[in-house]
Amino acid sequence: MKLKRMISILLSSATLLCFAACSDGGAVTTDDPQTPEITETEPETTEPETTEPETTEPGTTEAPETEPEIKYAGLDSGIVRDGTPKKYVCLCFDDATQQDLKIIERCKKYNYYDVTFFISTGLYGVDWSAAVGVPHKRFTKKEVQSGIYDGFDLASHTLNHLPLDQYQNNVKKVKSELENDAKNIYKLTGIYPVVMAWPGGDPNVTRTLMKIAYENTSIRLGRGTTSTHKFDLPKEFLWLQPTAEISEATLFSDFQRFLDAECTEDMLFFCWGHGYELDIYHSYDKLEQFIKMIAEAEGVERVTVSEFYQLFKDEIPSYIEEN
Repeated sequence: MKLKRMISILLSSATLLCFAACSDGGAVTTDDPQTPEITETEPETTEPETTEPETTEPGTTEAPETEPEIKYAGLDSGIVRDGTPKKYVCLCFDDATQQDLKIIERCKKYNYYDVTFFISTGLYGVDWSAAVGVPHKRFTKKEVQSGIYDGFDLASHTLNHLPLDQYQNNVKKVKSELENDAKNIYKLTGIYPVVMAWPGGDPNVTRTLMKIAYENTSIRLGRGTTSTHKFDLPKEFLWLQPTAEISEATLFSDFQRFLDAECTEDMLFFCWGHGYELDIYHSYDKLEQFIKMIAEAEGVERVTVSEFYQLFKDEIPSYIEEN
């Protein structure tokens, strides 16, 4: 088990059990993102503070404060790429809804922490149940702070889950949706995300948006929603298409093909979904069977979406400028 997850299990298991019992229900480039300036990006309610004047002894000077070095997500996978072709598996879920508790319970049962959860920090506590026809209540900020996702990869789903194609002529708005969500996640976890899931999926993604994200934010990978049923690595990171969706009928047969395939070059099985879909299709048993199948598979590397980006960022461009 990876060291980071061993520590997280001890710290978070009790927290999760307690919470579950108490909650209600042009050029091709691969350069790293520039260090963002971390500022407050959402309103906070705090008690008024009483500030007393600072005093120093005569003749003394204080060293100027320096900003701590930002830790980017996915840098501690522990995987060494030595030129040997490998099979990589990514599993991720969108929206940060209450169903994630059941997902996490099943992941922990099989010691599977290499999972990414995409969150919109501008929608804490929002309930979209009426719109989707099944429970779709997002966690509150306090609930997320309680440690629900400790040990897992928490990444961006943009601040307010807006159809960004409607704002692609407004660089400032798009930048705010992407970068402010990333900053909020950094403040929550101490780890700065570099990956996201495009809100609304492929119908709302344009190359203009990809360019805005690449040129104006720290986001370097954006996941789409159209299943390829293939195991090829992406051509560019900012519109990565998944292999399969968690509720698809072909999920197990696709994964078995992946396991049986001869690995002559690096391969990727990328699966995504929504927690609420598990309620729609009554497929928690299917999810557990799939997690068990991954956990027991030999010859595969389980990685978070962030870890996959970091492992291949020097070979796969985030964005390719079209001529």
